[in-house]
Amino acid sequence: MNIGSDKLDPHTWLDEHGNYLYSYALLRVKNQHIAEDLVQETLLAAIAAKNSFSNKSSLRTWLIGILKHKLVDHFRRQERNVTFKDLTDEDDNFLDSFFAKDHHWREKLNVFENPESAFQQQEFWKVFQQCLSRLKPRQAAVFLAKEIDGMNNQDICKRYSINSTNQWVLMHRARLSLIKCLKINWID
Repeated sequence: MNIGSDKLDPHTWLDEHGNYLYSYALLRVKNQHIAEDLVQETLLAAIAAKNSFSNKSSLRTWLIGILKHKLVDHFRRQERNVTFKDLTDEDDNFLDSFFAKDHHWREKLNVFENPESAFQQQEFWKVFQQCLSRLKPRQAAVFLAKEIDGMNNQDICKRYSINSTNQWVLMHRARLSLIKCLKINWID
């Protein structure tokens, strides 16, 4: 695929790809200002590296690749400031809220009858984003890395400097919280 020189004009990148880059970043960082900053950093890095673009992928794919690196840098900076409290659950009885005394689910969890149509609805994504924003930052980051970015467990553990057990617990708690929130705010 040969991209014309007009596609390599940085003056058009924000108009053509800015919204997509912003949405991509916002879904991961859950903060408008940080997402805006990451998009700006991405575009500045792309302008600086414009001559290294080799046309092996689309311009948008190349920009997303740069943004992914900026996101990794952001999360690494954020991880340096992790406290012990972030690694533990604020409520030691967190899981108990999902189960009755006989260790069965309090309520039977319904699944979407047609998941594809639910995912296509913009309203679902708004609710999902709200539910995601209620997760602890580390839970959300691990969940997004696994379920949205498709990273394998080993890479997730390496990126966030956690062991496989901690990664499993974070994923489990994130899924339970998202299920509960989606059940309340979307399904019901």
